[in-house]
Amino acid sequence: MLLRFFVFTILIYLLYKIFKTVGQIKPEQGENYQSRSSSASGEDLVEDPVCHTYVPVSQAYRKEIAGKNYYFCSEQCSEKYSSEK
Repeated sequence: MLLRFFVFTILIYLLYKIFKTVGQIKPEQGENYQSRSSSASGEDLVEDPVCHTYVPVSQAYRKEIAGKNYYFCSEQCSEKYSSEK
């Protein structure tokens, strides 16, 4: 009975250490886990005029039309906007 208690306690402790370690894993150098929809760095978001998706300025597809800058989530939305105008 006492042996079962020690084995059970050790298993619980090992599971605790494993779950604690898994939560602290950091990405390897060169890996990028930044989501496109995430703006954790405080970067401004712009709205795509076609699909109304918000995209960080640095990742947006920019196109100048009639002297005004427009920002799109993709080249396809840019082309769709141009064909509608």
